[in-house]
This record gives sequence, C-alpha cells and structure tokens, in this order.
Amino acid sequence: MRQRAAITKTLETETVDSRRFILGVDGGGSKTAALLARLEDNGEVVIIGLGQGGPSNLLLAGKELSLASLDQAIYEAMNQAGVSGRVLDYAVFALAGSTSPDVQRDVSEWADQRRFAARYEIVHDVAPVLACGTDDGQGIALIVGTGSVAVGSDSLGNSVTKGGWGHWFGDKGSGFYLGYKALAAVAEASDDIGPETILSELVMLKLDTANPREILEEVSGHGDTRKEVAALAPTVLDAADKGDAVAIRIVESAVREAAKLVTAVARDMHLEQAYPLAIAGGVACNSPFFREQLIKRLNQEEPPPGKVTVVDNPVEGCLKIASAKIAKSGNLPGAGFS
Repeated sequence: MRQRAAITKTLETETVDSRRFILGVDGGGSKTAALLARLEDNGEVVIIGLGQGGPSNLLLAGKELSLASLDQAIYEAMNQAGVSGRVLDYAVFALAGSTSPDVQRDVSEWADQRRFAARYEIVHDVAPVLACGTDDGQGIALIVGTGSVAVGSDSLGNSVTKGGWGHWFGDKGSGFYLGYKALAAVAEASDDIGPETILSELVMLKLDTANPREILEEVSGHGDTRKEVAALAPTVLDAADKGDAVAIRIVESAVREAAKLVTAVARDMHLEQAYPLAIAGGVACNSPFFREQLIKRLNQEEPPPGKVTVVDNPVEGCLKIASAKIAKSGNLPGAGFS
C-alpha cells in the first residue's frame, strides 16, 4: 500500500538576510515538540530553539486544541531562538493522523495563515523516525507511545503502514492499550472475578483515590480520557518490573501486538533479509523491559530485524528532512548536526 503523499507548499516571502533557519515539529497524541535550527554555510545544523506543547493529533485531540498546541510549541522555539516574527526557510510538520485529507487541509490552512516558513511540508509522524533511525530512510519504523503504528519504506518509494487506527479499535500494544488492560485488571480484582494484583494499589495511588469505583471518574474527568488512560502505562511497566504476574501478562500481550505490526509490514514489503528497525515512542523508548522483549520476539521471526535504533527525539528527524531538502535544492552543500 502506498502512503499518501506529503504536502509541500511554498509561500511568497522576502529573504531578510543570508542566514537560513529551519523548523521541525513532531506532534502526537500526548505532546508536541518543536526544534528550530540555523543552517551554517557548510550545511551544519545548529539547534537554537526548542518548544513544547500539548497533544496535536487533530483526529483525537480536536482541531482547536491541536492547533493551539502547535502554536505554543513553535512560538516557544522561535522566542528562544530570537527569531520571533521572521519567516523561516523550511518547516517540516510530522503529525499523527496527518494522512487524513481533513487533517492535511486544516493544518495547511493553519500554516498558510501563520506563515511560519516560506516552504513547509506535512509528513507522517513516522517519517522523522525513519530519518533518524536508518541510514537512508529505508527500513521499518515502529512507534509505541500513546498509540501504535509501524511503517516500512523501500528504495522505490513504496510505503506500507500497519496500525495507527486509533484507540477505539486499534492502538494495540500502545500506552493506551497498557492502561486499558490495567484498568480492566483492577476492576476485575475489585469485583473478585480476577486475580489480585499490585496494579490495584499502584493505579489508585496514581489517580489519587482509595476507592476503585472512583477510577472511571478520575480518568474521564479531565477532558482527554485517552491521554489519561495512556498515562498509566509507566505504572503497568513498573508493576511488571516488580514481578506482578498480572502486569507481566499485560506487558507481554502488548509486546506481542507491537511485534505483529512490524512483522506484518515486513511481510507486505516481501523482505527476505534483515532490515533496519527504528523504534520510537514513550513506551518503547522508556521501558528497557518492553524493548528487550519486543526485540527478542522479533528475532524469532523471518527475517529478523538487523540494526535496531532507539529514536528518543524524533523531532530531530524533521530537521534532517528539512536540511536535506534545502541541500538538494542547491542552496547548501550538505547537512550535519551539532
């Protein structure tokens, strides 16, 4: 299956001076990160500003909140870099849900209005993970954060996507999946129809309640239930580290689901040899136990992954994409980070 083409736009603007500035934005179901960098004459990428915002997955957080999160992150980065009010040279927005035509339209209209950059590109949120985690952007990227998705890309420009369906009937193996399973286990333990688990104590401590019957109110009373449920993922992973049998089963189930996404991509891409695998997302990056179990399971498949790279900061991949586009246009000889 071929991925929907990224949107690239150019705005009419005047060049203030010879310096070039690029912007990278990575937005997901829980947070938004922005990095602003200066391109040196030799192509070196020097990060000079960063910003943070809330969720910016328009399909899940809504248009108003998502665009406000993008504004917050970008304005913070521009203020820190001392370039507020300037039209930047290139921006790459890697946003969860960006394959939706409605999301592309809404983000394009917002970007045209804000005029942050003379040229900008809206890409799948896996694109910067591949850019950071593989040598040439070819291989498989797996994101296991609030949601879950795996995407493969080859030298012919073909792309395969598995997962990314959202929490209502997808996001298997994700932070939401872990939190949902934990809440179900706590409810069953409370009703004496499931095994006892330290998740009961840890989840109620996390939610600041002593009554299991108040859990529903606590996770649904803050506006973004999906985010609140996914925020319980570290609690589940902690309980698994402590040896709780119920938590271990939940984590093992999540690992199986995440591995299925990768193997499905490899199968559809007809891969016959070990492939580069880039891993990103809060669950996969922050839990060595989850990651080790995932790689162990994938190594049992044919073909297994080859080089595995953990991408802690995917937004840097947005800058790599932006600098490569400028270099390709002939304005710079090359690109490298410092």
